[in-house]
Amino acid sequence: MYVTSKTNRRLQNEGGKIMTKDIKVTLSSAFLLNFAGFAVFSFLAVYLSNVLHLSTVESGTVLSILTLSSRLLPFITGSIGDKYGFKRAMGIGLILRGLGFTALAFSYNFLSVSLSAFFIGVGAAFYEPSALAYFSKEKNIDLRKKHFIYLNLALNGGAIIGPLLGGVLLLMDPRVPFLISASIFFMLYIVQFITLSNGNKEERQDTVSFIKGFKQVARNKSFLLFCLSMTFFWFMFAQLTVGIPLHIYNLTNNEGFVSLVITINALTGLILMYFFKNHFIRTSHYTLLITGKITMITSLFFMGIYSNSYWVLFCVIIFTIGETFVLPSSDIAIGDFIEKRYHATFYGFFDLSFAIGATIGNYSGVLLLQRFPNSLIPWFIFSSIGTIGFFTLRSLLKSKKVITFKKDSIKA
Repeated sequence: MYVTSKTNRRLQNEGGKIMTKDIKVTLSSAFLLNFAGFAVFSFLAVYLSNVLHLSTVESGTVLSILTLSSRLLPFITGSIGDKYGFKRAMGIGLILRGLGFTALAFSYNFLSVSLSAFFIGVGAAFYEPSALAYFSKEKNIDLRKKHFIYLNLALNGGAIIGPLLGGVLLLMDPRVPFLISASIFFMLYIVQFITLSNGNKEERQDTVSFIKGFKQVARNKSFLLFCLSMTFFWFMFAQLTVGIPLHIYNLTNNEGFVSLVITINALTGLILMYFFKNHFIRTSHYTLLITGKITMITSLFFMGIYSNSYWVLFCVIIFTIGETFVLPSSDIAIGDFIEKRYHATFYGFFDLSFAIGATIGNYSGVLLLQRFPNSLIPWFIFSSIGTIGFFTLRSLLKSKKVITFKKDSIKA
């Protein structure tokens, strides 16, 4: 999708280098992975409750298993990628996700569904840190930015198309989306096994260990502070699938408006990234992080000011602009902290900030919207918590001991 000869020529003219085969394969895989994932995840909660008739607690537990396994384990699975090779870890992830989706298609009770969800989550935990490590190893900062921007485009493209196909297939047979997604994961395993190089094969793996990786992360105080600041971002980000849909449903009592939230979010992000990608490349990713957080904080606060569904959808667009500034920029920024041989470990640890922030955000969103429907109170709290994250990041960037603005790099 993003690996045409025209793209290659443009990258060669702008950066003096072309995308490597590994980057091309990983980008194409990202589109297909999000396509396969969103074809199922967009309707998973409905499938669990309406088709399998699981209770509310059981459905929530399954979704929690999926989220926590995919976000708490990457620190360990990322270390495995650093130790035994990115390609191998990604392959394990694809196989596990394929098996998980296949099992989910033929699971009819809480226990088997939970086990399937765990396989899917562990598969994601194996795949994602090592996939991101391929991008972070690029030493040319401009090319690294381009790669992460194209990655964001690929992910948004999959997020838009996946639910459309999933919705159609779900009408035919609820199992079909799961089986098609599983076949995509197995196909990608074969493609990557044939085409990918082992991104860290040149490094001595006998010197890499989980303990050493943990020590590298633990002593990098700047990275830990960055992760803390992003925990508050993920709290805000969680409202995209919790607080905002609940709010707009309270206003309209119409599920069609709820689905519009995700559609508008993905479409706005895709359009913004496509037309402004050169601006993103030229602008400091730390500037984009700060600007994006302010934009998201403002949009969340404004959502509670006026109780109108179209106003909320307008605020979703503003929210998405901020989110689009932050997501690729945070991935790029992590590369500035990484110490040699531990790329996947650092990306895996960063996922802990998502696990903590999103989990608290999920529960807080449900609780606050239930207790204070159509009130400014939840949105004031959401934006206030985001503001804490903004000032945490700002304090990191202002410290002359930890940041060098000219080089766009952070030192421990």
